[in-house]
Amino acid sequence: MHCLTHRLLCAAHKNNELELQMATGKRVIVVGAGPTGLITALGLARQGAQVTIIDREQEILRWPRAMVYLSSTLKVLDELGLLEAAQKIAAWGYEYHLHFAMTGNVGRLDFRDVEDLTPYAYNLHFGQDLLAEIVLEEFLKLPGTELLWDVVFDTVLENDEQVLVSVLTAEGPRTLEADWLIGADGARSSVRKELNIEFEGFTWNEIFMATNVVYDFDKHGYAPSTMLANGANWAVIAKIDNNHQWRIAYAEAGELTEEERIARIPERIKQFLPDPKQSYELLMANSYRVHQRSASRYRQGRVFLAGDAAHATNPIGGLGFTSGIQDANMLIKCLGGVINGDYDEDALDWYAYERRRCFLEIANPTAIEFKRRTQETNPVKRKEDEDNFVALMNDREMRRQAMTSIFNLSGRDYRVDWKEVYLHADEAGTSPTLGAHGGVVLSNERS
Repeated sequence: MHCLTHRLLCAAHKNNELELQMATGKRVIVVGAGPTGLITALGLARQGAQVTIIDREQEILRWPRAMVYLSSTLKVLDELGLLEAAQKIAAWGYEYHLHFAMTGNVGRLDFRDVEDLTPYAYNLHFGQDLLAEIVLEEFLKLPGTELLWDVVFDTVLENDEQVLVSVLTAEGPRTLEADWLIGADGARSSVRKELNIEFEGFTWNEIFMATNVVYDFDKHGYAPSTMLANGANWAVIAKIDNNHQWRIAYAEAGELTEEERIARIPERIKQFLPDPKQSYELLMANSYRVHQRSASRYRQGRVFLAGDAAHATNPIGGLGFTSGIQDANMLIKCLGGVINGDYDEDALDWYAYERRRCFLEIANPTAIEFKRRTQETNPVKRKEDEDNFVALMNDREMRRQAMTSIFNLSGRDYRVDWKEVYLHADEAGTSPTLGAHGGVVLSNERS
């Protein structure tokens, strides 16, 4: 067993002894130890909830997943007191590049252009496994917290007072009692399926490949966040750390077998290297299907969906991971407010409504457009895309709006009259907009 995992489990057992000392008596079960589940668990535990995380894996997963932390995510980490630890282990990114293969031109955005608007004018790059370590180190310091690995969610029964969660463990079946259940168990969510909630949308035909390689892209002037707009040979290239580890993500035909996709990795990777003669080292690879889907509802009674369990999108642009962190942030505020008596349960309906709106109106269409732009094959459209990006680069206000628009994914703050102020306006198409900076106070102060 991974040494950190063993230490964390020991800490969990010690914390369990303190459960009876909890003042609130509000118990939450989180299914899924991914970024969304872990952030949610930490935020709620910080507000006095007794939180149990369960996950079917035996320890923190180390295979390739999202690892670019955009500005709005950094704000959440900062509010939770995690940003400094993240900064110490991360590679920093100040630029985004879009390579137009048809002409050889490169579109560039520099996040330092918005330093007067936000203290988060940069990206951080590091693996989700390292985020998990940071979060769990803090989570398991808190009384009433526990993390149960190798535990599989089975069923849930709920009434007006609690949820009864049946799980499968190495020792056999077990029932856990709680006040609330949060399903953050990925796109194949067992919680969502148990509730018979539809996962509406579609699945793309191609298979996405995520490869981690050692290669000196820095030497060739690549930005830490780079996209190659090159039809079928598109790629997303992103820095993982400061040791020349990079992620190269691309697509393969869905009809290929996994063995064929693996066999093609050397040939495909060389297509994306600025100097194919320069050697590289393949560290690991992962393949997965990509969806554009949303749950038909994000709340059912005492059960909530968050992250990929609630919605799934293609990863180009990082909007799926970013949306999941914002789900966690709003769930912390809304459910935390209910637990502490600051909000009525109406705030939980707001969570379900607003997070679904943010996905359907912002994340989903934007991710589809990112995918189209990188994979476009029509020469006329490719030239139009390039011209539009050049126009963006040359217009300071447009450029700044584009770089701060990620804060729109944060959504709007809860207010007791949201049905009168927001819901009616949304239905009429006249809802107040968040503005260029997502309705948050953006200054040089960390508000």
